[in-house]
Amino acid sequence: MPQRSFVCNACGMDDDPNPYVCPQCNFMIHRNCIDKPRVIKINHHDHRIYYNHYLDSDDWECGVCHKEIKWTCGAYSCLKCRDFAVHLRCATKFGIWDGIELEGISETNIELKSYEVVEEGLIKHSSHQDHVMMLKEENDADDEGIVCEACVYPVFCGPFYSCTECDNYFLHQKCAHLPKKKIDSFYKMEITLFPCDKMETILGLCEVCQHFFQGFRYATEDDLTLDVRCGSISEPLFHESHPHHPLYIDFTGNKTCKACGDEATFILSCQECGYFLDIKCPFLPNKVKHKYDKNHFLFLCYGKNPGDQYLCEICEGELNPEQWFYRCDECCITFHIKCTLGDLISLKQIVDAEPIKLEVIRNIHMTRLVCAVCHSRCHFPYMLKCSSPLGVDTLCSLQCFRQKYFHKMTPLYMK
Repeated sequence: MPQRSFVCNACGMDDDPNPYVCPQCNFMIHRNCIDKPRVIKINHHDHRIYYNHYLDSDDWECGVCHKEIKWTCGAYSCLKCRDFAVHLRCATKFGIWDGIELEGISETNIELKSYEVVEEGLIKHSSHQDHVMMLKEENDADDEGIVCEACVYPVFCGPFYSCTECDNYFLHQKCAHLPKKKIDSFYKMEITLFPCDKMETILGLCEVCQHFFQGFRYATEDDLTLDVRCGSISEPLFHESHPHHPLYIDFTGNKTCKACGDEATFILSCQECGYFLDIKCPFLPNKVKHKYDKNHFLFLCYGKNPGDQYLCEICEGELNPEQWFYRCDECCITFHIKCTLGDLISLKQIVDAEPIKLEVIRNIHMTRLVCAVCHSRCHFPYMLKCSSPLGVDTLCSLQCFRQKYFHKMTPLYMK
């Protein structure tokens, strides 16, 4: 029909003045809406969504743009989640939908559990099949804490699983419950969880965050490797730093992270508020201990009044109050995140990589050690001791390690 003002019965929008019309029904539709798919999977929801010509009479909000959906017009909705619906145009945007029509394709859930329940509070995990693991709520270890075998982050508080027979095998509850198989949120490929072998000292490189890691990994059949943090991300992601809206993976380019101030390519964003987090920051420990405050826990703080001034107790430098930092509520002292955790939190043991041997060592000397690359006296809690035919170097960060050694190393990535 010629140009006229109308509301499309398929998408509910009125921005295109040229309708296709069924005269008998007075049904009007945009040309671009005619061939939209009926069954799709979007990255903003765990289940498939189906196109409906109209929704139940109710107040509906789009699960992508969070704006009103006119229930008398068409929209996508979920058969399992009765309150979830999405505008037609929002659901089929680039970066939201993978472009695959699923009508006529059987739905299979590939997510497999990596553990079996023995009884309440007791499990057998696929990474530690010979022994039973018990759920604990608190950690009674010393101030060094204990380390999760999966993510290699400290276990300063519960809930976590502890082997009933081994003294040194622990898993965060969240890590123990990671699925054995899933579809990753970045490349949309099937990935499988692989535990670390204690006899192997292998260094991995995550394809998403580009950080070295040890511990469990997710991998595809083509050896694309993700650490458990990046591999476990599912959309939408809810984080307590931004409780009002969910976060989604954003592929639009570099953005500045609200937590650390770094620019990142792979980010999580709130499409309503413009709130951005890079991939590593949502998984920072909420509760840690540090030698500068042995009697109390430090808690992760998601920023304060920008008019306030804070100093880091470790490096004595100024803190940006709008970014995240650690704070002791008892002593009212604050710490940079990097000063508290260092740059080696994803490493836990010796790495043999001919011709170089790496060892993570604690920075507990009376005089701070000097980094062989940046020549600073390192104040991070851990350092890298690098032994090679040329001698022994001590490095303060993975950045310094990359600069001096990475091009000399044989492939270390997990197979």
